[in-house]
Amino acid sequence: LRSLKPTQPNNPKLLRVAIVGLPNVGKSTLINHIMQWKICSVSKKVHTTRQNARAVLVEGDTQIVFLDTPGVVDLDHGRKHNLEATMVVGPEHSLVNADVVGVMVDVADHWRRDKLDSNILRLLSFHKDKDAFLILNKIDQLRSKRKLLESIHTLTEGVVDGTQTFRKNARKKKELNEEELFARTESGALNRETVPETNSGGWPHFKRVFMVSALNDDGVEDIRNYLLQSAKLQQWLFPEHFVTDQNPHEIALTTVKSKILDHLEKEVPYHLGVKIDTWDIDTAGVLHIAIAIKGSNVRHVKNVIGGEGKVIRKIASESRQELANTFRCEVSLKLIVNKVE
Repeated sequence: LRSLKPTQPNNPKLLRVAIVGLPNVGKSTLINHIMQWKICSVSKKVHTTRQNARAVLVEGDTQIVFLDTPGVVDLDHGRKHNLEATMVVGPEHSLVNADVVGVMVDVADHWRRDKLDSNILRLLSFHKDKDAFLILNKIDQLRSKRKLLESIHTLTEGVVDGTQTFRKNARKKKELNEEELFARTESGALNRETVPETNSGGWPHFKRVFMVSALNDDGVEDIRNYLLQSAKLQQWLFPEHFVTDQNPHEIALTTVKSKILDHLEKEVPYHLGVKIDTWDIDTAGVLHIAIAIKGSNVRHVKNVIGGEGKVIRKIASESRQELANTFRCEVSLKLIVNKVE
């Protein structure tokens, strides 16, 4: 399907979107909800997305191509954690072909919510010609609206779409009505009277700011509409029914890996190998998959299986359901666990 020349609508529009951010901020979850289809694997642990993947949304005459990138890491971090080269250079490559860039920040992480990572700032500086928008994720986990407003101001350096969002003679914080301020910010117009001026660790060239809870699908529709409206007249890159450039085998393996990450402790998941053993579709349209999970030692194998097989059954059950949702067909999944000989 990928190699087919796409049939163009009368007035084709196209937008290529790169979503970047630190590991585990919710990029894949956001794309899945915008697509309304589970395309990108997610896990509670970091480094689930190992390389760039494309997801394609078509609505009417508009095609949006999303680039789901690994979390932004530097070379030292990649070497320290033995990460593939694609995880270090992936985000950088995605921005080269993107029309717009979404920068996602986890506002529930109080250590990182008030300052953009230096590697992200470097990427933005290299691609200053591209429109960028800020996505504050996990707002449901941040109780203080005041802190949310302060994070917005710091991350944007007090400027959104070329407009200053502060005033030097602004009233004191305690005189402001937080409910009113939050409502104004949420509607897209950051008021000049919000918080004091600051200029550390931010980017003053964001076109828009979005506050979302990607997991709860809260605020995601606003981003979806913004992207559809930002598309320009240009021919489509992919056929209408093309959804992702990921190999189906790779989707299955990544899904199982993400569930292993969710259910196993500490370093164990990173010492396991997974590979497709069998792959077959029967006459009834049921997809039969067998995946081998190899542990480097007996302890790892026992951890994967769990007491009375409870862990592996849970991994298999959740993986099967997720694959059925992704492939939109009935799936029979068998996981085979043994030690590397």
